[in-house]
Amino acid sequence: MLLGAALQELKTMQSKLARLYNLRSDTFNYLENKEFEVDFNQITEDIIKLVDKIRQLKVQIAKTNSNSTLEVDGKKISIQELIFRIGDLRSDLNQMSYLRPRGPVYLGGQAVEYIPQKRQDQIAELISEIEEKKADLDKLLQAKNWSIEFFD
Repeated sequence: MLLGAALQELKTMQSKLARLYNLRSDTFNYLENKEFEVDFNQITEDIIKLVDKIRQLKVQIAKTNSNSTLEVDGKKISIQELIFRIGDLRSDLNQMSYLRPRGPVYLGGQAVEYIPQKRQDQIAELISEIEEKKADLDKLLQAKNWSIEFFD
């Protein structure tokens, strides 16, 4: 199985788990003098089994990500490091969105103006560069996910 297929299977299993949690929650209380639709113990047992399968799949994915390498910027790195790099870029993009001019403030009754170190158009350009780099790494990751065998 390819790593990409394993990741899709993981998403499917996680969606099923969310539905099972909702079903258990929705059917926990039932009307007296009526039969309950879903047995709490049975649905809990199904949840426990599915959580175990998900955990095992995540461990296998983590092993694959740690043991599989690719080349990025002339350097051989693991898929796991690539995922971390993409996360770092997402974080940087998030932080860049907070960079706005402050404007004047009053200190001791006097107006003092904060001056931004970069203009907003320069910040927008930096954001574009980071977004482009992130998109390139995302494409690389997707391609690798669908070309590497999943470690069983």
